[in-house]
Amino acid sequence: MAATVAAVAGPPMALASVPAARFKPGLHLTATFPYGLVQAEPSVRVDKDGRIYVAAPGSTPIGCELWTLPPDAGSFTFHTPPDLGVGGGDCDLAVTKNPAPGSAIPTVAYSSLSLANLTVTRSTDGGATFAPANFTGSYIPLVDRQWNAAGEGQTVYMSYHITETNNIAVARSDDGGATYAFKGLAIDVNHIAQALYNNELGPIVVDMSSSASPKPVYTIFTAPATAAENVGSGAGTTRTMNHAVYLASSFDGGTTWTDSPIWVGPDTETYDHIFPALAVDSGGGLWAAFATDHHILVTHAPSGSLGLYGWSVPQQMDDTGSGANLYPWLIGGGPDRADLVWYGGTGVDKDDLTNAWNVRLSQMNWSRTGMRITADQMVVSDHPIHHGAICTTGINCSVNGDRTLLDFFQEDITPDGRAVIAWADDSQAAGVGQIYVTIQCAGLNVWNGRKLTTTC
Repeated sequence: MAATVAAVAGPPMALASVPAARFKPGLHLTATFPYGLVQAEPSVRVDKDGRIYVAAPGSTPIGCELWTLPPDAGSFTFHTPPDLGVGGGDCDLAVTKNPAPGSAIPTVAYSSLSLANLTVTRSTDGGATFAPANFTGSYIPLVDRQWNAAGEGQTVYMSYHITETNNIAVARSDDGGATYAFKGLAIDVNHIAQALYNNELGPIVVDMSSSASPKPVYTIFTAPATAAENVGSGAGTTRTMNHAVYLASSFDGGTTWTDSPIWVGPDTETYDHIFPALAVDSGGGLWAAFATDHHILVTHAPSGSLGLYGWSVPQQMDDTGSGANLYPWLIGGGPDRADLVWYGGTGVDKDDLTNAWNVRLSQMNWSRTGMRITADQMVVSDHPIHHGAICTTGINCSVNGDRTLLDFFQEDITPDGRAVIAWADDSQAAGVGQIYVTIQCAGLNVWNGRKLTTTC
């Protein structure tokens, strides 16, 4: 069960006798003119054969730009945006576990936010070609920030904010992302009072380890803890009262949802630093991460534990002594294993103009004996990716703050257990975001905990 506390567990214990992960220098993903001018918020996915897909918004009407990379991430191919420029506000990808009938390559589902709707399409040949773009993929006008996740077969889920109510809609595609049907609302009737018009949604995930059909589907959101807090949230400021984190669960293919608290922190905190993160490992364990004003917290619920002792006490996963830590993203590995990435700065907080930011990684393992997350933390980027402050109030940043890196970045894992990370970077020209990708070349295999064959 969730609890309200004034503090959380301190930095994690390091994994014993584990070689630190090492990464190849970041590969700058370029594009032909007029594409590739300013980019951030990259989505990255890896298919079962190791092919890497990266998408990032180039803004409307440029669209969601797309690159494909071979398994060694040593080169890239740029593709004309599959949305034909009708989109580029937000992007996301999903890759099915297996190919569609008649294809040898897993299906890539692509979604792109326009001002009015979501443009969706799919590729069954590794991104070489896409089906004709569907410009009304949401079937609900005026939506925001979509996330995609692949389920069994050619099933793909998509969640997004409905602008009118700020509830979280969930749609499902049974044709690999070419078309979607609205299924349900992730914020249930028992939690709408504290969350309505005041929540932030994280990614949608599918528990592919489950024997159920359809597979369990989960998403995460932050919100105030009570209806009263929602009404008076951050009156006169840009700071919300979102100090509660919730899990939304569906066991019928996204139609009906039940929400439960993951964590309710002190009301002096807010976890509304853009997106909370959620992942499921290959054993069915759930991982959640969220940013406080200064730190990244992670909690874990081992497979089958939600009805027993629930989520662990959140642990602070950054251990550099800095108070500048933002934008967590999680990816599940083997049973009780996961990777966490985030942007870590050198300053006292995210608004410190002296910050030098880097991409950081924490490889995590749940210790069932100690009921604690152990981890090994390291710097991923081979150079500082940004200097100065990072603003986390979304579109309000255009008035007061630096939003060059936008609001998130992502990681995925190769079939042989290597982290692939795509991030936003303005080191070449301040204020001009670009996309970089790296792959893990040494260290811990996140699927099984063994030492990787070095490819550095």
